[in-house]
Amino acid sequence: MKKIKFSIRYKILAVVTILLVSAIGFYLALAMQIFKQDKTELVFDLNKSFVTTLSAEFESTLRGASDKLKLYALTNDRSVFEEILTHDLLLTRIEIHERGLDGNYELKSKVTNQEYLKLYALDEQYFKKQIPFDEIQSRSIFVWNAGSSGKPPLIGLGISVIKEGVLRKPSKILSVVGYVKADLFLKNLKSSSLTKAYLVDAKGNPLLQLNENLINHPLVKELARQNISSGVLEFKQNEKSYLGAYSKTGFAQVSVISEVESDKAFMAMAHLIRRSFIFALIICTITFIATIFFSRSLIHPLQRLVSAMEKVAEGHLDSSLKEVRTNDEIFVLAESFNKMTMDLKTSRDQLEEINRELENKVIDRTKKLEEQNRAVKEAQEALLRTTRLASVGEIAGRAAHEVLNPLTSIMTRIQKVQKRLAMEIANDKNLLGDIVKAWRDDFDQKGLEGFIKSLKEPSQIDPKQTLLQEDLTNISEVFSRWDKDIESLDKDTQFLLQQSQRIEKILGGMRSLSHVTGQKVHQRAHEVIHDAVNIVADLFDKHRIKISENYSAHTDDVLIDRDEIIQVLTNILKNSLQAVTEAKNKNSFVSINTKNENDKFIIDIIDNGQGIEAKNQAKLFESNFSTKSPEVGTGLGLSISRRFIRACHGDLFLVKSTPGVETVFRIELPIYKKMEKAA
Repeated sequence: MKKIKFSIRYKILAVVTILLVSAIGFYLALAMQIFKQDKTELVFDLNKSFVTTLSAEFESTLRGASDKLKLYALTNDRSVFEEILTHDLLLTRIEIHERGLDGNYELKSKVTNQEYLKLYALDEQYFKKQIPFDEIQSRSIFVWNAGSSGKPPLIGLGISVIKEGVLRKPSKILSVVGYVKADLFLKNLKSSSLTKAYLVDAKGNPLLQLNENLINHPLVKELARQNISSGVLEFKQNEKSYLGAYSKTGFAQVSVISEVESDKAFMAMAHLIRRSFIFALIICTITFIATIFFSRSLIHPLQRLVSAMEKVAEGHLDSSLKEVRTNDEIFVLAESFNKMTMDLKTSRDQLEEINRELENKVIDRTKKLEEQNRAVKEAQEALLRTTRLASVGEIAGRAAHEVLNPLTSIMTRIQKVQKRLAMEIANDKNLLGDIVKAWRDDFDQKGLEGFIKSLKEPSQIDPKQTLLQEDLTNISEVFSRWDKDIESLDKDTQFLLQQSQRIEKILGGMRSLSHVTGQKVHQRAHEVIHDAVNIVADLFDKHRIKISENYSAHTDDVLIDRDEIIQVLTNILKNSLQAVTEAKNKNSFVSINTKNENDKFIIDIIDNGQGIEAKNQAKLFESNFSTKSPEVGTGLGLSISRRFIRACHGDLFLVKSTPGVETVFRIELPIYKKMEKAA
């Protein structure tokens, strides 16, 4: 028996393993997707809540500082603020700048928390930084980063105040500048270990962190695009993925933005997935071990059954399975196997008895078969004689049909030559006879001098010429026509010789009807087609029908037997000629078109003759089928033509036929170069 390559046990293990791994993989992928989606939403909610809370706190704090600046600007007794700033947890310095007529601002008043200066070892020079007066005037309220590297963080807050004078008319334009302690702000921004938050101004510049450029930050750009007060955004920056949130304070276009790396946010999820994967591996291992034990109990009886079957295959029909007690399908299979071996043993004993009886019968039947064989041989000889007679008839029919084509061309060309001899040459002979007779009569009547004188007389047909010039011109024309006739006769002789050779080749090829014996060589198909057209040209001229040749194929290299292809083309062209002459259309035509399609050379022969009826189209290429009378056609032309084309690895078939409109026969031949590569 054939050796087992992949047992059922391994198949069970493979199937269970694949199903379990697929299920666990699907579960992990689905769980990862759900955990990631839930975690993303949770991070977005926490981040949004974080920035919203901070923005509300910052807005409240900055508005309180703004109110104190306005109060300081409008009060008359500003000295009281020195005591206030000493205990103020928010402002550490207030300045009032007045714009002069030249547009420059001059410091008019200031108050400073001296204890703040002592605590951080600062002096008055620390506050002499560039103040954005233009921004303060254009926006009325402006906030900027007033801190320095290595120094306590400060936020600059400036408001524009117009002080009224007499009659409530504006008299002074003041810019009140306050420096807000930002320690608490910075602490609140860093309150989350996972989230990185920023307090930014209207342009996206950070108000607390130094040396950080956030103008091109995706969250800053999102703030500029959106009109809503808060939102969330998932973005990528520096080849890292982030989850971000933003919230506008509603004060001086100050906003809070925060971001958290996706990897950090999903760290807990990745840890959970790793634990799930380890748990899945444990489950797979336990299942695999359980499957091994289960498959062993299942396969063991099957292995015993296979061993018993191998013994039966070797001819030991006494083998049986008596120890299988699984009480399942395997037990039923074992019982069936035991019954089968018993039946086989009984059948073998019966066959041996039958064989002994058959040996005796074979001896008797052998004698009868010998007698029947002699009768069969006699019948076969009779059938062979009948087949030979049928083959002779088919060969004769084919010879008659194939010889008819070149013979028709020969007869047509002979008729053409005969007509030319009867008309043109007879006329030339009469013309020369008239000239000789006229010269003889003049010479006999007038003598030599009179004859010469008469030759100098003007011609009655053309007075500008003498009779001698006219006679010499006629004689020259006769000789010129004779040169053309000799050349034409030479071509006609070559044509007749060529067609006679075709007849000789056709008759020689009739020795075997079942094989096409032509010698196929490389030919230029367009030249062969043109030669076929020249062969039938006389016949077409006789009926005043012209063949149009349209060669569109850019490659016409084929491997064919030239004479056989000419025979095919002339046969189809004569069929087309007969079709158009019987249709008697006013604008009858026959055309040959060529083209290339899919490494094939295509020849389409088209006419607008009477066409082919639908019921006859399927029978066109059957042997002995013809719609013509027996005197006109034998029904072998298209059948033999297709055999010739298929012998060249091509095909011949009818494309379509619409009576009076168009009938198209197509010849397909493989291009020669493609055949060479295939070989």
